[in-house]
Amino acid sequence: MDLLKAMRTFLVVVEHQSFTAASQALNLVTSAVSRQVADLEQHFGCQLLYRTTRAMHLTVEGRFYLEQFRDVLQRLDDLEALTSERKQTVSGHLRMTAPMNIGRLGVQDVVGDFLREHPDVRLSWMLVNRFVNLVEEGIDLAIRVGDLPDSSFIARRYDSLEVYYVASPEYLREQGVPKHPKELVEHKCVVDSSNRVPGRWRYHTDKGEQQVSVNAAVEINQGEMVAQFAVAGHGIAHLPDFLVQKYLDSGELVSILDEYRLPPVPVSLVYPANRMASPALKALVDYLLANRPKK
Repeated sequence: MDLLKAMRTFLVVVEHQSFTAASQALNLVTSAVSRQVADLEQHFGCQLLYRTTRAMHLTVEGRFYLEQFRDVLQRLDDLEALTSERKQTVSGHLRMTAPMNIGRLGVQDVVGDFLREHPDVRLSWMLVNRFVNLVEEGIDLAIRVGDLPDSSFIARRYDSLEVYYVASPEYLREQGVPKHPKELVEHKCVVDSSNRVPGRWRYHTDKGEQQVSVNAAVEINQGEMVAQFAVAGHGIAHLPDFLVQKYLDSGELVSILDEYRLPPVPVSLVYPANRMASPALKALVDYLLANRPKK
């Protein structure tokens, strides 16, 4: 027996004072309505209705259980309404991670606008240039740069970026312009030591992606400072566009080895599939994708 269904049927019978009228209201045959009430009486071990050929009346137990059934069903209806409302309410604590300097893409402005629209969301944002295990570290969302390994996580493309070989005009006048990435071993290089493989720089050829190991004249674990040291003439750097574009525009840095530049590198939103049950995470992902940078 479906106990809740039987309770609702009983309330309709009492409201209409007739099995026949209740069956019409419920779009059921009369025997099915009668059977549900009988099952309800058997379940609670009492008679709920006096039945005659002309009328029906609630018993003492029937009046008692009528109020109890109404209370139970009202509470259930209220709970379902609250659940539906909670699903529409964006609130809770979100934890996300991204590489350092990612703010230069403008993503922090988008996240800030999202938080203004949803003041009940609390955010913890960890900026690190290491691989973060989302499950072990309890992270809801990661912004990741580069090609992604196959995994059970969901990945959505957010943006892409170019990676440039750059140096100051003064450095290139003094040390010369390398014609091939292999010549980088003969040059001073400013290396971002926060990368996974900091001294191994990638480049593109007709044969596919290649790598060259460079000698670091300066190592810094922060990309913005790497760019500044390159501007100051301390060597060649290999950095994404959002860190060097303003220096390229001003002429403080010059792009070199352009024919060996890698294809645009993807920037992705990555999250465990089971986290999308969170309305707050779903809302944040949707908001980021709807407001991604225009290319």
